[in-house]
Amino acid sequence: MNLTEINRLDILAHITGSFNRAQNTGLNCLIFLALREQTTIAYQKKEWGFEDIPQQIIVWCDSLEENDLIELGTDIAAGLLEELVTDSRDAQKAKRPTVQAIEPQNQPTLLSDY
Repeated sequence: MNLTEINRLDILAHITGSFNRAQNTGLNCLIFLALREQTTIAYQKKEWGFEDIPQQIIVWCDSLEENDLIELGTDIAAGLLEELVTDSRDAQKAKRPTVQAIEPQNQPTLLSDY
């Protein structure tokens, strides 16, 4: 894929299918550090050593304009938040008590019941 053809949605689609939570978090950190420090993401990767993020993704991200990079970081953060909410819901479902039917018990009648 040519660098001029890459957009944030292409990058997002690629990392959504292949990155784990740690890689998504790491890439997001590098994106926002690069924006904050006005450097490239490649420079931040070299500085911080996030070696689990493929170089190709770094090159693609560095080819984006600043606003697209901010949107990509926001998309990644939204995906991480969605994952946390889903995990929390799944955990709550797992903790729900199970309802058991109460079977009627045949009680002997008392003389006072007559």
